Amino acid sequence: MSGGVKETPRQKMVGMMYLFLTCMLAINVSDEVLDAFAIIDSGLNKTIETFNEKTEATYGDFDTALADNEKKVKKSWEIAQKVRVESDSLFNHIQRLKELMVRKVDGPEYDLSNIQQKSNSDVPAEVMIVKRKGKKLKEKINEYRDLITSYIQERDSSLRIAIEETLDTSDPKKESPDEPSYSWESKQFSHTPLSGAVALLSKMQVDVKNTESDIVNYLFAQIEAGSFKFNKLDARVLAPSSYILKGDTYKAEVFLAAVDTTKNPRIVLNTGAELKTFDKAGKAIYSARANTVGPKKWGGTIWFKTPSGVEKPYKFESEYIVAEPNVVVSPTKMNVFYVGVDNPVSLSAPGFSADRVRATMTNGKLIKRGGNYIARPNLPFKPAQIRVEAKFGNGWRHLRTVDFRVKEIPNPVAKVADMTGGKIKRNLLLAQFGVEAVMEGFDFDLEFKITGFTVSTIGKGGFTIDKPSKSDSFTPAQKRMIKSARRNQKIYIEDIKAKGPDGSIRSLPAIVFRIK
Repeated sequence: MSGGVKETPRQKMVGMMYLFLTCMLAINVSDEVLDAFAIIDSGLNKTIETFNEKTEATYGDFDTALADNEKKVKKSWEIAQKVRVESDSLFNHIQRLKELMVRKVDGPEYDLSNIQQKSNSDVPAEVMIVKRKGKKLKEKINEYRDLITSYIQERDSSLRIAIEETLDTSDPKKESPDEPSYSWESKQFSHTPLSGAVALLSKMQVDVKNTESDIVNYLFAQIEAGSFKFNKLDARVLAPSSYILKGDTYKAEVFLAAVDTTKNPRIVLNTGAELKTFDKAGKAIYSARANTVGPKKWGGTIWFKTPSGVEKPYKFESEYIVAEPNVVVSPTKMNVFYVGVDNPVSLSAPGFSADRVRATMTNGKLIKRGGNYIARPNLPFKPAQIRVEAKFGNGWRHLRTVDFRVKEIPNPVAKVADMTGGKIKRNLLLAQFGVEAVMEGFDFDLEFKITGFTVSTIGKGGFTIDKPSKSDSFTPAQKRMIKSARRNQKIYIEDIKAKGPDGSIRSLPAIVFRIK
């Protein structure tokens, strides 16, 4: 798929399998066709294994190159590691969607390689369209595609276009003005049998692995792309920071991209002053005291003498900003912290690199992970403060203290068939797997697990009949109770218990259905 390179036979085969899969989804599916989907899915999984082997070999080449020349390879290696993490994250997300759909149909003892109810077309639509899992998958694919293409240089447009086409999630175009509008997820999963939906998701996993393989190989190739001999003299200005605080000193290095260390160039500023001090690498150091805030422009001319004795001018200009001390602290998810979960926090201080910024937290712990932080508050309803410091030349200085509210994780909502009660068809209720705990309006990606509930109703003699479950699934006895329910009879789902990510057990409101 990579730019300028012909497709391999395996990539052509994957494309043909996907075309065949799409065609079969457009016709009435027989048992033979449903079995064919399973064969296609098996072939796609083997393709994934092949991509994994090849990509792992490239990651191994990266590790070897890093050990040989860390300074040259480290940046590309770090990008490759991020690609690896994001690719695995998207791949695993798609895998969980496959498992969710098959488990809903075949039950907790499901087997992805041997789906029992292949023809079920209700669950794929319910999961991917009604429950909006397809929309979330589309967003994740778009985020992954934008991240990957951001690492491709402008001159390599063929690779960028190929990746954009492979990970295309645009809504289908109307073929006529009277045709209804379809979303990407509805086009993929509406009226799609379960075995076809699983094969489609496996194809998306192949696309992720294919993209990962191409971008990692591309990044590895870029290591040597910068090793060309220089063929141009150009003026350069390098400053540790173009954003400094009032009272500090702005410094910058001014040098030619190709330097003759045996003879320094002549550097004249626009003010007429000449830079006289050079280091051993031929770089001149410019400094100016920051007494007032606002943007500051400066520049000049580097005069370089050629071997023939002729001086050639190379103009340069640069700009930096002087500002009052400032700091930015923002919770990644929302403006409060929750007890019992990891609260991602983005922390930055303009003008300071990450290694020159540190932070502490009251009423909890602040843990640094990579370039970000995780806040773990201790007590709810007690404020937490984040104190930020930055390292200056004379030591650490306090920049700002930011207050945050601390709350408990809210209770989830118990649902069956994505409903919290009301009238329901008996067959629809019988088709459900069990009770789900849904976090409505909560931005954190966390789950509560239903650990038990009781289904009850009023029998013919006026006595209450109770049937308990010790999991999130309907028991056979509960199913029989529902099956025997008469029209307008009420079914109560109560004593609902849910276990949170912090280990706490929550009691949830009952669900009351009336059989239509």
